[in-house]
Amino acid sequence: MNTKELLGLRVKEFRKLRKITQEKLSELVGVDNGYISKLEVGQNFPSITTLEKIAKVLDVELYELFQYTSIKEKDFKADIIKIYDRLSKEKQFTLYRVAKAME
Repeated sequence: MNTKELLGLRVKEFRKLRKITQEKLSELVGVDNGYISKLEVGQNFPSITTLEKIAKVLDVELYELFQYTSIKEKDFKADIIKIYDRLSKEKQFTLYRVAKAME
């Protein structure tokens, strides 16, 4: 994966964590509707000004958009716990059963 694709994935990750649609992020950043979509798939590379706006809207430090970790190095435990905490009790139980089946 190249830098544009990795940056796009980070923007998408933070956007989804904040529960913001691509359209809403575009509006808040002041770019065209399709811009964020193209950014998230690595077709656009924003200017520093646009990056600063994206970071501000997503409530992250600019450098965090460039903190890529390879899947092999990533610690999934913290992410799984965050996901688990946001789920309903029923979905938590489903997640538990899936994890148990994988043991």
